[in-house]
Amino acid sequence: MLSSFRKRTSILASLILPFCFLFGAYLAQVRYDAVWQEHFELLAPVHRYILPAPVVKYLSFGFRNILADYYWVTAVQDLNKWDRKDFYFPEEFRIISALDPKFEYPYIFAALTIPTKTNPESLKWVSLIAEEGMKALPNSWQIPFYVGLEYQTVGKSYEQAVHYLAIAAAKPGSPEITREAYGMFMLHTSTDYERSRALFNTIYQTTDNEETKIIAKFRLTLLDLLEAVDQASLRYKAKYHSFPNSLDQLTKLGFITVPTELVKRFPVMIDEQTGKSSLKDIREATVKAIQQ
Repeated sequence: MLSSFRKRTSILASLILPFCFLFGAYLAQVRYDAVWQEHFELLAPVHRYILPAPVVKYLSFGFRNILADYYWVTAVQDLNKWDRKDFYFPEEFRIISALDPKFEYPYIFAALTIPTKTNPESLKWVSLIAEEGMKALPNSWQIPFYVGLEYQTVGKSYEQAVHYLAIAAAKPGSPEITREAYGMFMLHTSTDYERSRALFNTIYQTTDNEETKIIAKFRLTLLDLLEAVDQASLRYKAKYHSFPNSLDQLTKLGFITVPTELVKRFPVMIDEQTGKSSLKDIREATVKAIQQ
């Protein structure tokens, strides 16, 4: 009789277990689809497959810190591979923030590496990541400060820059130089270059991270060069009644002298309509500066 009971139990289990497995798979798929739609419906399609941050968080099985470290190392390695359009790179930082929300530096690194003029959505991505960081680390002045910097230098959005810089300056632990940089935005006589220079100088003087210091020094050097080129372009127009078409034209006519190493390091372009100078690809140049 006991043998018969065991046999019936075994048969019943063989019928129920596959059903439970299929039902569980169905629920997981429904949950995954819901999360995907919720978090990606407004974002550009990805070409490289990566699980959304909430899914990774739910499937971490208690190994959140280990997974956060894994995605952090992956994000650093992917910096040079990202095409500045696919969402997988910023999503890696959202995953890190979901797994280890109090890990501060990834928020800062994201702000320094994601924004690009070739993709207007990049600043929105950084804002999403930064907002999570500001919730998890309410006393951090660096997260809003770095995002404000990018809205100033990449987005040229004065209102958004002031919004984040005001948050940073109001933090109890923020250094005095942070409030000085914010005060520069309140001076109507300050130029765009002066404001940007104040922000990067603040980073250079306050950061303990060598990588961040390299980026800040690189951008300060670039700002000085671009401002000098713009001034030379104005002098050129005053004489020839049109703007130059290249840095080479300015140097050959003696309007500016730029060391050869700077010319190689900073491939500057000049807009013939406005005379404004810019770097061909500031993000690529920044990556090279980090790697050197």
